[in-house]
Amino acid sequence: MERDNLHIFSPVIISLGDANPDRTISSVEEAAEELLTEWPIDDGDRYYEAVKACLDCITSNADPDFARTAFVQAAEEAGMSIKGDIFRHL
Repeated sequence: MERDNLHIFSPVIISLGDANPDRTISSVEEAAEELLTEWPIDDGDRYYEAVKACLDCITSNADPDFARTAFVQAAEEAGMSIKGDIFRHL
């Protein structure tokens, strides 16, 4: 992905468990890729909302923070540890 074309937001660090390294997600495109390829639970309401929010942002220039919030909620729904919300207020 070219950095100039990304919809950037404050980084979110998610933990998928001890066997997997933490992942830092800092754009809508990274969030969408994570949701569509690596997500452990793909049938939750928050999951679907996050996918839709990411696609809406990519296709219509919606606010990246809306997609970020939906991504964080989907991570919480999937039982992931979220370490990156400290960056939200920088």
